[in-house]
Amino acid sequence: MISQLLFNCGSTGSFSNELTLHRSPSSCTLKTAAFVDATDSRYGFSSKDLRKLGGSEVSRLGDLMSIDHEWSCKVPNPDSIITKLPAYGSRIIFKLYWDTAPLACENFATLCTNGSSLDLLCNKKPKPAPIGECGKELSYKNSIIHRVVKGFIIQGGDFVFGNGSGGESIYNGKKFKDERAGLLLKHDRAGILSMGNSGKNSNTSQFFITLDKAPQCDGKHVVFGHVVSGMEVIRAVESYGEGSEPTVPITITDCGAYTPLWTPGSGSWFDRPDSESYSGITPEFMIRPRVGILAPNKEVAEKFKMALGEHASTLLIVADDIEGGDECIVKEAMNPLENFALDIMVAAPACAGLLASMDIPSSWIDAVKGLPSESVIPSKGEVFLVAKPVDALHYILDRSWVAKRSGWLLSGSFL
Repeated sequence: MISQLLFNCGSTGSFSNELTLHRSPSSCTLKTAAFVDATDSRYGFSSKDLRKLGGSEVSRLGDLMSIDHEWSCKVPNPDSIITKLPAYGSRIIFKLYWDTAPLACENFATLCTNGSSLDLLCNKKPKPAPIGECGKELSYKNSIIHRVVKGFIIQGGDFVFGNGSGGESIYNGKKFKDERAGLLLKHDRAGILSMGNSGKNSNTSQFFITLDKAPQCDGKHVVFGHVVSGMEVIRAVESYGEGSEPTVPITITDCGAYTPLWTPGSGSWFDRPDSESYSGITPEFMIRPRVGILAPNKEVAEKFKMALGEHASTLLIVADDIEGGDECIVKEAMNPLENFALDIMVAAPACAGLLASMDIPSSWIDAVKGLPSESVIPSKGEVFLVAKPVDALHYILDRSWVAKRSGWLLSGSFL
């Protein structure tokens, strides 16, 4: 069984979900990319690829599309033209508490993996999800986030009606009981994964993720996991909350098992125009490395964050904010690596000495044992880098294991 989801399952499971915010033909980069590809000679763009254009070229795209005789009719609303790639990814990874709430975890994991196309260890065409008692596929794939309450929760999992009034479990469609150990856990921070219900022992497929402490849910809802990475995606979803409903459609476009060191942990999809493709596009997953920044103070940490921009998902580890000396700083830095929340650790020169006490986590060594034979454990030099803020992105693209992984396309590689 997998322990972390995108969604991975095992004794402590992880899984991953991909959320797409209002992705439609008129409101994403799809048409912008197609416009650049088709009119590069007409307007003298430096490349046919939107991702390779300079800032001044990108700033002109909206005006050019709205006045172009051929393309203006394809984008009747100039405000819908999006020329920049998203500043956040679309992927969320959860860790499931199998020992605490096995029924809820099994239900959630199965609904994530049913019909999933994210199993990168399998070259076979994904099997369609089974049909439930409700007549709908038993899968979270293509279901929506129907409830967003700022400062409280985001909720989804109603693949029956899509409004919070439906849902179906994998247990012959029946509601299943609350698990006492899960009820005893607290909704004490943002990122807690918990079952939605309509009362005692009424769990189906609905779930919610906390956006802050939610003590009003304690003892009433079964806690069965937490967010490992992707909180920036959740915060982006929260920003679209108004009242109790999202202001734009938010869809779980895919979900499945997360395989550490094999499945990209963060990124977003880019529809590259492709005349050779039947559909006219080839989707490419633009990976955003999950980078831990080990800096002496907050000012330096913010310089790193600004330098990496939208090309990395960053976790700031500020030495000045951690009490207890070097040992505690090392522990704080290693914990997210051990739990597969980070891919790389970049240390400022002032913190370089701390890297001597860090090494490849034991969990990474264990994870590689279940991967294909060509998989190797990244070297310490590919995981732990020392760089100044101005050099950080270059070092990641040139020296990190993420950049060297065959078939992985990094967002920053188009600069």
